[in-house]
Amino acid sequence: MSKWLLLTLLPIAAQAQMGLQTGAMQDSGTGGGRCVAAYRSAWIPQNNSVAAIWHLDGTVGAVANSSVLPTGFTGGPTLTATMAGSNLSYANSSITTLKQMITGNGNANDVIKTTNTTDLADLPALTVSMWVNMAFPSGNNQRLFYKSDDNSSRGYFFVFRTDGSLDFRKVHSSSNMERQSCPLSSTYWASKTWHHLVVTWDGTSNYTGLKYYLDGTEVVHTGSDPRLTGTCTNQASYGGYATGANGTGGFNLDSGYPFILFGKPASTGSNPNSNSLTGSMDEVVVWNKALTGAEVATLYKHQKCN
Repeated sequence: MSKWLLLTLLPIAAQAQMGLQTGAMQDSGTGGGRCVAAYRSAWIPQNNSVAAIWHLDGTVGAVANSSVLPTGFTGGPTLTATMAGSNLSYANSSITTLKQMITGNGNANDVIKTTNTTDLADLPALTVSMWVNMAFPSGNNQRLFYKSDDNSSRGYFFVFRTDGSLDFRKVHSSSNMERQSCPLSSTYWASKTWHHLVVTWDGTSNYTGLKYYLDGTEVVHTGSDPRLTGTCTNQASYGGYATGANGTGGFNLDSGYPFILFGKPASTGSNPNSNSLTGSMDEVVVWNKALTGAEVATLYKHQKCN
């Protein structure tokens, strides 16, 4: 029996004991599908393919050195904080049901990464979902997640660039697979406190297998899209994406490198040119497969209720 079917049959208390607390909010199924502030064990698409859940909850105040951030489900990977200072902290989320979040100021030396380098290693495909509360990048590109050998021959990373574009790269031996979105509108970005960002990769070396989603829908041009600026190089060729390049030379195993959410260790510091996140992050979920657009839309619906 699948976890999802089991969840539909179990009472809330039993769901909690299973550890499947996603931080999402449930649709009651009544009143035209209205949202309710439910217990944190709601619908997650493709739950049998979830590789990691991190709620980023903790006692309000500085993140302690060597502290372990728990997994969101039994047996899942944990995170460990390596703190040179006090530049990362827990704060109460403005979305009450989501409890706390982690806020950083871009410091490179305060790091939150997977406890074991083998965690999330060599995934056959990928989806990463997260909520961010951050200013539009200015001055420096912002890292959203990073797992690579300094962009040398293995791994992947996701960056929010100062021109407003989203940029994921799957590192290959010869040339990287990359897809860069059309620039997001700074006006749209400023219109919301929190944004839901999702990147999906289908496991191939073809750039068309990379997709980005912002606040529930894919970043594509279908006529007027207020989330994007009016100018986008090669828009006609790539839809809502400014550039696309297939990877060549194949990709190597990435098991020796941690998955990093905050910080910029020296071993990853030079490539790409980017800083650790300045802002807040919450409710990070990783799958070992690419979610569909419909699944991303449903995830967004259930998590944004408040």
